Amino acid sequence: MCHYRHHAHPDPFLYPGLQDITAHVNFSGIALAAVDAGLTVSGFASQARFLMNAGITELLMALDPSDARAFLPQANAVQKLLSEAEMGELFKVIVLTRGLDDSEPLTGFARGDRCHAL
Repeated sequence: MCHYRHHAHPDPFLYPGLQDITAHVNFSGIALAAVDAGLTVSGFASQARFLMNAGITELLMALDPSDARAFLPQANAVQKLLSEAEMGELFKVIVLTRGLDDSEPLTGFARGDRCHAL
């Protein structure tokens, strides 16, 4: 699926370099193929949970909220990335590793890891 100026269409060659192109991904299938290839699924989460675990809210709060001109565009961008109604739940993150010590979860998956749902 392609998106150009808030309009969706199916042709990835229509506006090269100008449009967003997305795909529906079978993460369970990817996880199974990865394990079959000797990889480990080290984390699976929503984009919102991953970014929050990675510290996006702390980065936002490092900005001066009294400087509305600088703060508000950043706050709006973070809201779009995290909101369930926007990109936060729709987009997912999966990490595949090989030979990594999995005794501690990766930072982005410290809370809300959904590997069990794959």
